[in-house]
Amino acid sequence: MRNTERVIVYSALAGIAAMSFLRGAERNASARPEPTPSDLGPADAVILTGKDTNLTLRNVEGHLAFGEQATAKAWSIGAVGSDKIMKLLLKSERFEDERKRLEESAKSKDEDFRKRYTELETKYKDVDPKAPGFEGGRQEVEGFFKEVEAWRKEIAEKLGKLQAEQIEKAYREMTAATDVVADRNKVDIVLRFVPTSQPFTSNSPADAMLQVQVRTFLHYPETIDLTPELIKELSLKDE
Repeated sequence: MRNTERVIVYSALAGIAAMSFLRGAERNASARPEPTPSDLGPADAVILTGKDTNLTLRNVEGHLAFGEQATAKAWSIGAVGSDKIMKLLLKSERFEDERKRLEESAKSKDEDFRKRYTELETKYKDVDPKAPGFEGGRQEVEGFFKEVEAWRKEIAEKLGKLQAEQIEKAYREMTAATDVVADRNKVDIVLRFVPTSQPFTSNSPADAMLQVQVRTFLHYPETIDLTPELIKELSLKDE
């Protein structure tokens, strides 16, 4: 084979090889997944340089720590509309049943007092103040009213005590359920709050100012609100 022919043949073979290589490269490029960012680490710590001092970031029990102090950590935060939760709890059937039992007992006693009052009125309404039995009747009526007053004071104290006990019980149930919801969502700190959109319920400047003071947040992401999940956890009926 002449030299010229060899050059032509070799050139053709080289061209075919080049074409095959390019086609293969194109196929590989189309099949190759998009590059993803590489993870940084694993590492025990990351040091961020600063103008005056460096900042060391570490993983301490699943929290991002930026110092040696126990409080020098990044905490996840949630919030609960505690006022709404407490009202829903206190209006729930089991809490209402306790109050109804006391109210029914008081109603029964009140009916007994009304009956006795009617009897006393019938007995003494026509008695002459100068009659011998008038003074005894007056003392009996006064004793009756003292008994009624003492009973009303007693029932008011019982109702107040029951309400106080129910408020504490509802609070304990709310905090226990909050612990469950917070653990499930990996939330470290849960604050009480009133949504900024909630209307004011006030009839005086002092009440209106109180409505401002109980609103912990002025601006917040809606994702921190755990109230709906807490309502489900407590099996409450939202209004």
